[in-house]
Amino acid sequence: MFENDHSVVETLLQSDDAFRRLYDKHADLNARVDEVTAGDAPMEELELEALKKEKLLLADRMQNMIRDFNARH
Repeated sequence: MFENDHSVVETLLQSDDAFRRLYDKHADLNARVDEVTAGDAPMEELELEALKKEKLLLADRMQNMIRDFNARH
């Protein structure tokens, strides 16, 4: 995720609590989705889709924060 902005992500993780919370939440959701899709954890399809949508929303918010950071620096 955000391979092209690795240095900006590192900077934001160190300096922006809101970004760090989004990043951690995204990582948690990603791990849960991976467990379910690997068959390691049962989950209803609708619940899985909701997790995926939440994960995408978090990624969009982080991308906006990265874009804002780049515009300021």
